[in-house]
Amino acid sequence: MSSSPFIYSGKEGLKIKVFIKDNIILSDEFDNDMIVTYLGLRQILKNNINNYFVSIGLLSYHLTGKQIASKLVTKSILSGLSKMIEKKIIITNEIDKDRRTNDWILDLSKLQINTDKNKKEKEFYTSIDSKYVSMILNSDMKDKISIVRFYCYLMSTVSKTGKKAGVGFTAYQDMAKSINICRQTISKYMDKLENKKIIHIYKSTDSIVDSKGIREIPNTYGDIDNENKIISVGRSYIENYGNNAKKIKSTKTSKTRSASAKYNILMKDLESTGEIRYNDNELKEIYETLLEYNRKYEKYEKDPKDLSIFSNYDFYKGEK
Repeated sequence: MSSSPFIYSGKEGLKIKVFIKDNIILSDEFDNDMIVTYLGLRQILKNNINNYFVSIGLLSYHLTGKQIASKLVTKSILSGLSKMIEKKIIITNEIDKDRRTNDWILDLSKLQINTDKNKKEKEFYTSIDSKYVSMILNSDMKDKISIVRFYCYLMSTVSKTGKKAGVGFTAYQDMAKSINICRQTISKYMDKLENKKIIHIYKSTDSIVDSKGIREIPNTYGDIDNENKIISVGRSYIENYGNNAKKIKSTKTSKTRSASAKYNILMKDLESTGEIRYNDNELKEIYETLLEYNRKYEKYEKDPKDLSIFSNYDFYKGEK
């Protein structure tokens, strides 16, 4: 028995939920282009039908709502399709030697969802809202192909059942380990998705101190349509997080977060080019903000910022 995406009518009109295997989202076998193409192909699947006429225009339409997508998206679809054919994830059944370029007859049987197999092998799936995929791909973000995959991963981390269904709690550093990209990139992608009103993030202003040192309480997040639930669950989550640890107020205000981000950029610049992109006033603000942070949490923080890189500047006060 197999199943296909289902269509439902919401406040934004007709939308499609696309089901994608969680292990595909995390698989090294599927690169970003293949994920994008997979999302398009899954939208045309029907129960018990394996062979389809597929064109670049058809996939573009399902992914973006346009028959002709941007060059970046078109290139991603073609690349993903080529790789899926090469890996025999999908099979070409071409019988017409004079077929048009970028038109295919494809056997998509391996993309069907076998619910009987799922129960035996305990495979897990995540539903991805096609509307939000389209919003990402139609945006002007240069890294939108990567962000599509990250969005799929993010939706796989939200609770799928129970009272907290639709709300995620995974810490950014844990996300970074799972998908092998740095924490700063995770934070950047989260901010971009929030700015596009695709997700809502309820940000904690507290931290806890335990045997591992000082740690921020992870944010809660999810689909923007669940905003009220995310806020409600997020507040409760913060109250109950780390019951056996000491809770302290924000270790990183927005000012400290900004200084930390600039500090990380500064360190990378010094390592790669040796050039500094900030002026003296900006460097002084970064230094003084992080100096105050180090002093305030010196008994908790096991890895304070090394501020000796500012030692050649007049504002440098030294460290304890």
